[in-house]
Amino acid sequence: MTNALVAAEAALERGDYGQCIALLEPLAEANTISDSQGAEIHMLLVTAWMGKGDESKALSTCRRLTRCKDPELRTRARQLLDVLEAPSLERPARWSMQLPTLEMDPRVGQRPKLFNRRKLPPPPPSPPTGPTRAPAAGFALLVITVLVGLMLLLSGCVRITADLSLPGPDRVEMAWTIDSRSGLKLPWQDAFSRELRAMHLPWKVRNSGQGHLEVKAPTQNSEDAAALLSQTVEAAGRTAGLVLPAPTLKLEERNWLVGLKQELLLELDLRALESLNELQIVVRLGNQASLHDLQSSPAIASKNAKGELIWPLTIGVQNRLQWSQWRWSRLGVGSLAIVALLILTASLQRLRLMMGFGYPELPS
Repeated sequence: MTNALVAAEAALERGDYGQCIALLEPLAEANTISDSQGAEIHMLLVTAWMGKGDESKALSTCRRLTRCKDPELRTRARQLLDVLEAPSLERPARWSMQLPTLEMDPRVGQRPKLFNRRKLPPPPPSPPTGPTRAPAAGFALLVITVLVGLMLLLSGCVRITADLSLPGPDRVEMAWTIDSRSGLKLPWQDAFSRELRAMHLPWKVRNSGQGHLEVKAPTQNSEDAAALLSQTVEAAGRTAGLVLPAPTLKLEERNWLVGLKQELLLELDLRALESLNELQIVVRLGNQASLHDLQSSPAIASKNAKGELIWPLTIGVQNRLQWSQWRWSRLGVGSLAIVALLILTASLQRLRLMMGFGYPELPS
């Protein structure tokens, strides 16, 4: 049986389907489909029947092969069954070129004559679509609206944390942390990063992947910090297809020689973001901030476990934060200490004179 099976496979490879069927039919009668080798013989027989055009036998055998024990043969049988059961489509006559029939004259030396030349039907007329025209302005507007809407929808699923601290007199430090709540990088984050680099703003942009973006600015005075904050908010709104009002960052300081009184005012108008319900913005102040000298609206600021002051912004309204703190001056306190020591020294010297000891003298 092995020699006959090898000969049948060789006949199938060279396209001799008749010989392949003649060799395989006795083997198929001797081996049932339930046997693994019998199933393989019937699969070869189905292939030979398909090559010869006997699709009825191939279809019936292929259906039985879908219930055999070998999972690989079952898969192959289902694939062949899909091919055999697929409906046949009629090929239009105009898809092929028909050659005229030639009449061969039996007399030697005579040229063949053409007869029965069929005249092909004229091609069907073109569909009445008219000339190709550019898309109308309304279509372009619809596409832009859909794209902007998708960008706004994706941009709303983020959490923005703005860090703000006052490390010294008239010195402001700012940093933004933008996290995607889905853990995936959003198109708005890439667009915002490119916009900051294109504007040559003094932000240090760092993208750590998984939808985490960090931007940090160097320490600068309050005027430069206010201008940088306005430009950054404008860039964030422009990349999201929105027009955001410029925020207010104002720092006032009063020097009392021994210390400095600092008052910070921060106002953010987020009414343009009313449709972005999934957007979360939080302002985080340093651990030197005190709740006693802070006023915020509409949300109330609170401290976390690290001692940092957290102020959540409310989307769709005007947000206002007013914070004041007292900062001691080392130079002023040192100057007062020196003056106090001089006064104490003079007082002790005067007390010595009043007690009759006189001025200190060198030993004789």
